[in-house]
Amino acid sequence: MSRRALMMLLPLLAAAGTATAPAAQAQIRRCVAPDGGTVYTDRACSAVGATAGPQRGARPTAANAYRGGCQRHLRGLIQEMSHAIDSRDTNRLASLYHWRGLDNAGGYRALDRLDAIAQRPLVDIVAQRPAASVATEGPGGFAGWSSARELPAAARVQPPSSLRVIQTGPGGTGASQTVFSLHRHFDCWWVRL
Repeated sequence: MSRRALMMLLPLLAAAGTATAPAAQAQIRRCVAPDGGTVYTDRACSAVGATAGPQRGARPTAANAYRGGCQRHLRGLIQEMSHAIDSRDTNRLASLYHWRGLDNAGGYRALDRLDAIAQRPLVDIVAQRPAASVATEGPGGFAGWSSARELPAAARVQPPSSLRVIQTGPGGTGASQTVFSLHRHFDCWWVRL
């Protein structure tokens, strides 16, 4: 193509570019479909049979609000771990980890494992207690005791010592289990691999 033809074509290309500019600046709306799914559209939400969804920067609902950091109760720790894994949020899971005493290499290994755990679908989290000691009978058996004071006391229930995280394998097949040890530090529950 000659230089003169190119110079004549240049204004036409510029005019064509400005003709499509308003379409590129259309506002995209986030809507909630009747089945609960998210719909993105440049039309009004009602035009596609949906309702207006949450706006960017809107506060999360209380059920999914992030409560990272210190978990004073074990059920709060389990719930927060569930939310972290369900949302595939490695940082949220890492906020529950007991990092104390780890060097850089150990920290990176733990973070890699936490990332792998956060990416697999969660089935259940189970608190595990240490094995209870079994009281044995004396040589005379139970019949040899003369009063209730001599009866052995019920074994004290031990607090949980670990959490077993059960997840599905890749592609939803099989299962994998990871056991986190539980630690109390500054009156908070933390997990560690």
